Amino acid sequence: MSTEPITAEEARQLFDYDPKSGDLTWKVSLNPRAPVGHVVRAPNSRGYYTVRVRGKPYGAHRVAWLIATGTWPTEYIDHINGDTTDNRLCNLREATNAENQRNRAAQRNNTSGFKGVSWNKRDSKWRAYIQVDGKFRHLGCFATPEEAHAAYCEAAEEFFGEFANFG
Repeated sequence: MSTEPITAEEARQLFDYDPKSGDLTWKVSLNPRAPVGHVVRAPNSRGYYTVRVRGKPYGAHRVAWLIATGTWPTEYIDHINGDTTDNRLCNLREATNAENQRNRAAQRNNTSGFKGVSWNKRDSKWRAYIQVDGKFRHLGCFATPEEAHAAYCEAAEEFFGEFANFG
């Protein structure tokens, strides 16, 4: 079994990719559970659709990029709208690890309801913060979580540009 990643030519022989819908469809059946015409919709534990070729797993979004551009992404493929199952070409872009992290939504354990906002018990105010290049920056304390979130959004726009995610 080859450890080399599949080529664009091989990917195009195995799959049809519709850049408008984001669907990756098998052209050849390598597995009885994935017959010809089967749309790839098997999410992994992180919510990304995946395929296996020669025993090696590939993210469907990365295979879609390979088919559309002819090259593997240098680092990451970022889903612009944050939906890991939306593999339309207009929703995919190459990104560094830092850029990909900047486009993350608020974490599930977030209690304020806003990204970049937490309750400051000592001051009894809402604290706004942002992480830039691995360091947390304090943006101020505010009376409401909405005001704190507005400060976060302004800073995210400044520091992250097109990769800013306000959710």
